[in-house]
Amino acid sequence: MQSRIKQIVDALRSSFSPSVEGVHPEGIFREILRHERAVAERNNHNFTVLAFYGQEKQFGTHDVLTLGKVLHERLRATDFIGWLDSSTIGVILPHTGSREASGVAEQICRKMTTHQVNLDYKLYLYPCEEYVKREKGLSSRGANHGECSLADICVAPFPAWKRMLDIFLCLFGLIVFGPVMLLIAAGIKIIAPGPVLFKQERIGFRGKPFMLFKFRSMKLNADTGVHKDHLAQLMKSNVKLTKLDNVDNRLIPFGKIFRASGLDELPQLFNIIRGDMSFIGPRPCVPYEYDQLNSWHKHRFDTYPGLTGLWQVSGKNKTTFTEMMRLDIAYSLRRSLVKDFMILLKTFPAVMEQIRDCKEVKRAQ
Repeated sequence: MQSRIKQIVDALRSSFSPSVEGVHPEGIFREILRHERAVAERNNHNFTVLAFYGQEKQFGTHDVLTLGKVLHERLRATDFIGWLDSSTIGVILPHTGSREASGVAEQICRKMTTHQVNLDYKLYLYPCEEYVKREKGLSSRGANHGECSLADICVAPFPAWKRMLDIFLCLFGLIVFGPVMLLIAAGIKIIAPGPVLFKQERIGFRGKPFMLFKFRSMKLNADTGVHKDHLAQLMKSNVKLTKLDNVDNRLIPFGKIFRASGLDELPQLFNIIRGDMSFIGPRPCVPYEYDQLNSWHKHRFDTYPGLTGLWQVSGKNKTTFTEMMRLDIAYSLRRSLVKDFMILLKTFPAVMEQIRDCKEVKRAQ
C-alpha cells in the first residue's frame, strides 16, 4: 500500500505545473480518486469529491490560476486538486462528510465571485448509494448541490469498440444459432408445457436492474428459495461454487445438460442487442445476491454483465465466491479488445469441460 501511495505521489510531483497552481492532469487525478475509493472501502472511512465548473463558460487560464490559488488557501495538505474533465476541476476531501464539504464549496464559490468568476459545484459522497437506486429504477444523481453518485465520476464510459463488437457477435450468433434456438423452443414446449422463456430480474451496469431472458430449464413455479439459501451458504463459507443441478429435482428433462452447455442462455443475445448486457463481462447477479455484496464487490458493476467472461473461462465452478469477485473486477478494470478475443477463444473449451463434468457426475450417480 505504501509503495502504491509513493508511486502516485511521485507521479503528482512529476506532473506538477506551477502555471496552474497544482491542478493536476485528468489521468493522474482519476488514479488518485480510484485509490482513495479503494482505501475508503478497505478502512471503512468516508470522503467527498467536489466538482467545480463555470456557470457561463469553460475555465480560462486566468480562472484556473485564480481558483488554484483560492483552493490552496482554503484546503488541507491532505486534499487533492485536479481536472475531472476538460471543463470541471475536482477536489478530493478525505475523511470529510457532506455538510463540511458543502461549507467548503460555498466558501470557495463566494471567494471566486470577488474575482468576477462565477462557479457552481456538485458534491459526490462516499459512502453513498454509488449505483442506480434499484427500488424505483431512478438514478441517484441529485441536483447540483445534492449528493451525487460517486460512480458517475469513478466508472469509465463503456468503450465504443466493445459495443460494436457486441452487435457483430450477436448478429453472427443469431445467424448461426437461430435454427438451434427454434428447435430448443419446440423441444421445451413438448417435454415441459408452459412458457418457453424464463424471465428474471438481474442487476447490470452500475446496479441498474433489467429483465434477463433464458430458455426455461426448470419446472413451472419452481421454488427459488432453494437457490437463495444455497447461494447464501456459498458466499459465507467461500467454498467452491458448486451448482445445484446435479441434485436439483426442479429441472425439466435434459435440464442438466441443457444448462451445462449454456444453450439455455442463448436468448441473452437479445439482452445484448437491447443494451442490457455485453457479450463479455461478469455474470449478471440476482437482486438478493446484490443485497449481500460488500462495497468492494460492486466494482464488478463498473462494466456491463456478459454472456461469457473471465470467470467463466477461469475455472468457474472450481473457484470460490471471492475468487469469482476478483476475476470479475480484474476484467472490469483491464478490459481490452485483445482480452475479449482471448476470452472468446477459451469459451468453447470451457463449455465442453462443463459438459464432460456433467456427464461424469451422472455416471458416478
